[in-house]
Amino acid sequence: MLKNPFSSNSLLNKYQSLVSQINVLEDTFERLTDSELRAKSLTLKKQYEITQNLDPLIAQSFALTREASRRTLGLRHFDVQLIGGLVLNDQEIGEMKTGEGKTLVATLPASLNALTNKGVHIVTVNDYLANRDQVSMGQVYRFLGLNTGLIQEGMSTFERRKNYEADITYVTNYEVTFDFLRDNMALNQNDLVLRPFNYCIIDEVDSILIDEAQTPLIISNNTQTPIEKYIVAAEITEYLELNTHYKIDEKNKNVVLTAEGSKQIEQILKVEDLYDPQDPWIPYIINAVKANAIYFNNVHYIVQNNRIIIVDEFTGRIMPDRRWGDGLHQAVEAKENLPIRQKTE
Repeated sequence: MLKNPFSSNSLLNKYQSLVSQINVLEDTFERLTDSELRAKSLTLKKQYEITQNLDPLIAQSFALTREASRRTLGLRHFDVQLIGGLVLNDQEIGEMKTGEGKTLVATLPASLNALTNKGVHIVTVNDYLANRDQVSMGQVYRFLGLNTGLIQEGMSTFERRKNYEADITYVTNYEVTFDFLRDNMALNQNDLVLRPFNYCIIDEVDSILIDEAQTPLIISNNTQTPIEKYIVAAEITEYLELNTHYKIDEKNKNVVLTAEGSKQIEQILKVEDLYDPQDPWIPYIINAVKANAIYFNNVHYIVQNNRIIIVDEFTGRIMPDRRWGDGLHQAVEAKENLPIRQKTE
């Protein structure tokens, strides 16, 4: 049973007290000029440098961010959005429905934690959202004297390092995790792009930390791919029948050749042993049968721009950066008569 974070009266009273403090400051901040607001933000930074404690700065920082948002975007945070920001600042999960202003809520704890000069990451599920939010919410941060960064696919090491050094960096979960993996493989400190992690806000946290986390991310290199074997194996599946030549293990998404199936394939290929270590055919045959009998177009994948794009079985989202391993992806490409890309390991 999930614990209700508001079951404790002390926690609820704490949030209500902070919201009241923020609202009291609103009239004062409305009367300040733009320059005076920026100066106030700089003052908060200096206060943190002295105390190394953000808690006494929460009310003032949230009130500043709300006023900055009102002046730059024409959007004023409601009390319930202030509470959402307080929940995120306490490193808890906040659930909000579409249209309730999640993107705007994130500006509150992001601005506060950016006062540390240690960096804030805002992680989204795709490049479009990262770019959109950085452009729109960046107006609020710049008004407060904070700078923003954006990590996109194809950026150089220098560009990535520069953007990660920003006060607030927008990045997808794929980019930041692969940058983390690459940093851990780097042999030279100059090749590192990330600085020590400080504070992170994750958009669609259930998708990123639960659904997509079930598929491991692997850095790999291209290896020599015997394209002809994938093509021949795909053609052979046309001569195989379910339960006669192979059986399906649906639970484990696997197939097993029967003795008759192995014999049939060996006759077609004119080889003595599918498992011959000098010229193995069995991995190509198994993958070809799996691609034909278990993995279906518009269910497990789609064909887009002459490429196989995997569909997440939990969310229904397409995953253009993912590829099946162990030759399965190439087998599906052969099945769909698409160009076969290099295998990786």
